[in-house]
Amino acid sequence: MVQHNVPFAVADHFSPLYKECFRDSPTAQGFKSASTKTTCLINEAVAPHFKKELVMKMRENPFTLVTDGSNDTGLEKMNPLTVRIFDTNKVVHRFLDMCTTSGRSCGTAEVIYTKINDTLQENDIPWRNCVGLSIDNAPVNTAARNSISARMLKENGSIYIHGCPCHIIHNTAKHAGQKFMEISGFDPEDLTVDVGYWFKGSTNRKGYLADEKQPRFRRLVDAFSNPLTEVYLLFYQATLPVFTLLNLLFQRERSSIFQLHGEMTKFIKKLCAKFMKPSALQGRQVHVILYKDPLNQLPGEKLNVGFTTRATLNRLLEAGDITPQEVQLFQQAALAFLVRAVEYGINKLPLKEAHLRHTRFVDVQQRTECGVEDALYFIDRFQELLPFHGPEEQDKVCEEFLEYQLMDIPCPKIPPPLMLRSFGGVCPQSSAR
Repeated sequence: MVQHNVPFAVADHFSPLYKECFRDSPTAQGFKSASTKTTCLINEAVAPHFKKELVMKMRENPFTLVTDGSNDTGLEKMNPLTVRIFDTNKVVHRFLDMCTTSGRSCGTAEVIYTKINDTLQENDIPWRNCVGLSIDNAPVNTAARNSISARMLKENGSIYIHGCPCHIIHNTAKHAGQKFMEISGFDPEDLTVDVGYWFKGSTNRKGYLADEKQPRFRRLVDAFSNPLTEVYLLFYQATLPVFTLLNLLFQRERSSIFQLHGEMTKFIKKLCAKFMKPSALQGRQVHVILYKDPLNQLPGEKLNVGFTTRATLNRLLEAGDITPQEVQLFQQAALAFLVRAVEYGINKLPLKEAHLRHTRFVDVQQRTECGVEDALYFIDRFQELLPFHGPEEQDKVCEEFLEYQLMDIPCPKIPPPLMLRSFGGVCPQSSAR
């Protein structure tokens, strides 16, 4: 039940179900464990056993803390504290404590941190084993002063504070969209809300569009009567996948920290390539790209706004449905969107974080492109966990790193492309069967 997140109330049906399924089994006929007993077994027997195992591992091994807070709508605020730790042959995510707080100051950094610290102290878990903290980007969590992360860094200065990059990607698109709206007057969020609420509440509205006097309906009429609405939506359809692909990487279950720096850099360069000349991008780090310089930007008619977007724009212009001034206005809005997205992404994404840059050697496919200084960075950062500071020990690390680079490790091969002839030959046989 715990593994599949099934409600305890389901246990009320187990006893009659087992008796019906296993009529010849005396054990099944005598099984009695409804929701009350099942809840007691899980909370008082199973949970303490697994928590004890987790605590023993945390006392001896490095771990990352993950926490987030519930809404301030109840008598108590829940701050579930979970742990990512290496177990046997993989990294696992485990629950440690609920860390509930109450009172008028239950949501402050001081109270939440005190509760987390008390949980670790009660279980004799040393702060020196904590290598990371994963939290969202609220000031109570990540502010330089008087935050949860600031207090944890006082306990262990080597902790890597990892905010939520998914929020950064969302905010990057949001701020870029605001720039687009300032010039074009089009806001996809407002249009989505109007469409959703207008057709959601009435069956009649789904069947026809009558002459209504309501403001929401008039806004919808104006939007769908404007030929540029299609162009705006096609632009977002062509551009937003750049954001969603990186967002999906951030949400990946398996450890992918060694990919983050490279993928974030690609994300910025993909956006730049949509509005900048290739000569202004080649061989440049993202922080030194002069993306705001008009001399480095493409003219409006060459902006990469998507093939379908450009074709639709040209078709509407040739048909006389839109004017050259409206085309120019759209191109200005698209350029403002892309420039703002690059600006916000460079300022907010952890592109300068040394911790991410030095993790590439963990990936066997990138190991030959890295140097021993990447491994030595972590030895210097986590000195208590990696006590290899003497000259002889560091020479040994260098030798082992070189052996790691020279190891014959088979890398996963890219699957061969689908052969159309073989596919066409198989289809008739499959359909005949």
